[in-house]
Amino acid sequence: MDYFDLPPVSQTTSTQAASSSASLLPSESSGTPHAVIALEDGQDDSRTPVGTPLNHPGDISISTAFHAFLLVDGSKPDVILVATDGVHFYVHRQRLLNVSTNRMGNLIPPEPTDSTPPQSPTTPLTLHISCPSHVTNVILHVIYGLSCAQYLPTLEIVEAAVDALHLFYGVPINAVAAPQMPLFQLLLSFAPFRPLDAYALAAHYSLEELCVAISSHLLAYDLARLTDSVAQKMGPLYLKRLFLLHQTRLAALRTILYKAPSMHPPAPGCSEQTQQQLKRAWAFAVAHLVWDVIPSVSTSALRALLEPIGEAISCPFCIATLQQRVQEVVYEWAAVKRTI
Repeated sequence: MDYFDLPPVSQTTSTQAASSSASLLPSESSGTPHAVIALEDGQDDSRTPVGTPLNHPGDISISTAFHAFLLVDGSKPDVILVATDGVHFYVHRQRLLNVSTNRMGNLIPPEPTDSTPPQSPTTPLTLHISCPSHVTNVILHVIYGLSCAQYLPTLEIVEAAVDALHLFYGVPINAVAAPQMPLFQLLLSFAPFRPLDAYALAAHYSLEELCVAISSHLLAYDLARLTDSVAQKMGPLYLKRLFLLHQTRLAALRTILYKAPSMHPPAPGCSEQTQQQLKRAWAFAVAHLVWDVIPSVSTSALRALLEPIGEAISCPFCIATLQQRVQEVVYEWAAVKRTI
């Protein structure tokens, strides 16, 4: 990622630089690829810096994504947002107003009236935002519909940005976290290693599709360890649905396992009484299995636990019925719903 190590310059110089670089900068219409925070083999795990480094005392730290040369539909930034740690973000007033329902928490002043002296069109309006640069960076990426995966924000930073968008800046979370939006993919990327916290955040804002997608990662979680604060954050609806997911999967597994292998017609060396041994062995194995089983048990684990039942059986017909029943268990369990 290139740095924009820019010391304070005059407005004339900035305007000339913007004009000379306009052809090199992509406009919004060119599209921006959306990425999930997932490092591939050999990929660098270093974060992209939010702001430029300060090499001299008089330097200004400028956002590496929202800089003075950022063009949207051919328009240059007309607002500078200054984060609490001094990083400057160059943004477009109309883009902010299109998303916010309260003028970014009344941060953006109304348009000047006839009696108000107009501001120079070449001078961006400087405003101070009450968030640090890492949070502001995520906020602006969400507003612009861009992925911020390259910055590797933590879930805490993302949650702070989402809370600020909802509570202060009048941005409807359901709109910016729709399945096709980068924020949806960003939150979903935390599911493999922070499933409970990601689910609680999604449930807090009633993000249905996101809760459904994350819920499959919570099948192995012991709901008895759920704290009151997390449960309260989820709310009663999504908390109940999570409990029902665990309960229905366990009930379905018991129903599947309680059906023993079918009996085959009497054969030489294998009477009906002999076949009862297979049923008893199946019932004994199932009793041990359902006692400790969890909703996330895999089909391969079930196969590994049930197939050894046939080791003490010599009848080929009994072994065949056992293998057929194990295969049925695998198919039936794979078909059970894994999400809320």
